[in-house]
Amino acid sequence: MKSIITEEMRYRQKLCEFAKKYGVTKAARRYHTNRQFVYRQLKKYDGTVRSLALGSRRPLHSPNAHTKSELKLIRKMLKRNGIYGLAEVYVRCKAKGYTRSFSSMCRQIRNKGYKKPEIRRKSYTKYDRMDGKYPGDKVQVDIKHVPDECIKFPTYGYKYYQITSIDEYSRKRKLKIVKEKSTYETKKFLENLEEMMGFPIHIVQVDNGHEFVNDNDKTSKESAFEKAANNLGITIKRTRPYSPWQNGKVERSHREDGKILYNRKVFTSEKDLINQVAKHERRYNSTAKTSLKFKSPNEVVEEYFKNTACYCEN
Repeated sequence: MKSIITEEMRYRQKLCEFAKKYGVTKAARRYHTNRQFVYRQLKKYDGTVRSLALGSRRPLHSPNAHTKSELKLIRKMLKRNGIYGLAEVYVRCKAKGYTRSFSSMCRQIRNKGYKKPEIRRKSYTKYDRMDGKYPGDKVQVDIKHVPDECIKFPTYGYKYYQITSIDEYSRKRKLKIVKEKSTYETKKFLENLEEMMGFPIHIVQVDNGHEFVNDNDKTSKESAFEKAANNLGITIKRTRPYSPWQNGKVERSHREDGKILYNRKVFTSEKDLINQVAKHERRYNSTAKTSLKFKSPNEVVEEYFKNTACYCEN
């Protein structure tokens, strides 16, 4: 394919012809440039305008390019841990001796086509994000239906639900499988939540579902969940109606549960369902997160209380 003759190339040709006839110094002065530039153009010029075409300055081989062994390691870790996020892939690669940055690894995954890019919808909602300041400062709680497609055992009319709690500071989660969507089950979950989490809880944020709170427009009575919270000294914070993004962390974790667990596995018994959810919970709490600076929820909690203990001793 022939290169296009540009105005810049014609300018350089005139410069070279003038320099040959009148000298380099006069050419540099006439064309408002320096002599070094004139010498470089004369060195390239062979009498044709195409010899003065702009060449790429890109090196034939970058000394900082990923090696074959590094790319092989990325593919291997991505295949094993990609479902848990790129932060987990990066931590696993670093454990195997990978020394490059997270953005460099992501660039290779994107450029090499190792993973199909995810299309994220842009949010137009103006909502101030407020994370907890310490473990237990604020915990989001929600409930989701376990898909019927993954249950391969007789349910005798029962439907299974997953109650989920997630600490905003550490992203630590606790899950429980129940057979009914009621304040009775959520109350029992709340009564054991501090023990399961391993630290005291100050605020619990829930939506306006009847399994958590009563409708203030219909009754002034407290639900069993609200009574349990008052007995435990926990403050209940409700999200605005029709505003699921205010419980965004627990809602997102439910999408991850569907992608990692419920869309990929089937359960042959109620015991199998409970065991698989418990295993999924342990793996989640030990998986590195980008938002936690490549630490796992368990590591964040452990580090916080370790630093707090050291501060109190001093």
